[in-house]
Amino acid sequence: MQVECSSCNKEINIPDNKIPQGQAFNLTCPSCKTKMRVDQHLKPPASDPAESVDAISMVVDEEFEDDEEEIEIYDEHDKIALILDRQNDDLWTTALTELEYKLQRAKSPEHAVHKLKFNQYHVVAFHEKFGGSTLETSPLYDFIRDMPMDTRRKIFVALVGENFTTLDNMEALAYSVNLVINQKELDQLEAILKKSIGDNDNFYKVYRETMTALGKL
Repeated sequence: MQVECSSCNKEINIPDNKIPQGQAFNLTCPSCKTKMRVDQHLKPPASDPAESVDAISMVVDEEFEDDEEEIEIYDEHDKIALILDRQNDDLWTTALTELEYKLQRAKSPEHAVHKLKFNQYHVVAFHEKFGGSTLETSPLYDFIRDMPMDTRRKIFVALVGENFTTLDNMEALAYSVNLVINQKELDQLEAILKKSIGDNDNFYKVYRETMTALGKL
């Protein structure tokens, strides 16, 4: 679906798989940050189903309801992080904002799984007790471990807990994540992320170049 911001007239392309069928939804213009409400029932009839929707007739600015989730629209080169660690949210927010990530959150492990199914995240910051679960009982952890490798390798997963050894690559591998962090060392979070994400990016750069040279990418 394409809509046009009623404030700055920017055309916004919304992937069909993000649109709740037959329902109104919230949207923030990525250009001017105007908050809007899109009511699909107000969509004018179109002779061509692929035709752009005139947002002026179907989008209105209004206050968002607390229990309604907004559809996030990002620019092509935006880096997006999903924070799943409520007790250390402020530390993640500071560190990831400094590293120029756009931030999202989830209300529960099940909500996080839903987001991961329909969105491409560059970083997932995950506390082992997120949502009151343990790793053994978490549907989120099961989902991350079972992801297809071509999807999983595009996501940097950082796992926080009480007993991890920060930056221990073998421990991270054992838990099927990219980085483990002991929560006592979260005061150094930005430096830890910068090093670990940088190392991961360099590794996959070499991997992609090698696979491309072999004709497998």
